[in-house]
Amino acid sequence: MRHPDRVIPYADERWYQLLHQACAASSVTAVAEKLGYKRARISQVLNGIQPKGSTPDKVATEVLKIYDRWECPYMQTEITGEDCRETHSAPTPAHDPARLAQRRMCKTCKHRYTFRVRGGNDHE
Repeated sequence: MRHPDRVIPYADERWYQLLHQACAASSVTAVAEKLGYKRARISQVLNGIQPKGSTPDKVATEVLKIYDRWECPYMQTEITGEDCRETHSAPTPAHDPARLAQRRMCKTCKHRYTFRVRGGNDHE
């Protein structure tokens, strides 16, 4: 259970939100097992507790690798957030009709703001 007065410096980061959602939908134990960590470590990260010399970076990487996924409306399959970011941020592919069509669909996709840098542009 979170301590109400504890400030978690990474609480607004996408990976933390994904971790929190996954634990709420399942359990800390199940999520920890899926991520390859002990339940205690995931609980520490959720509560902003960092043992001396430890950071949540490795947990964050695993969370994004496993939980940062969504359905691509163009490809009609699940893709990673990194794949989406690469497609959306690449130069306009004017030479490839299929990639151009995909890029056009990106402009209307509900995930288009998911990967933007925070600063008022994150709409998810």
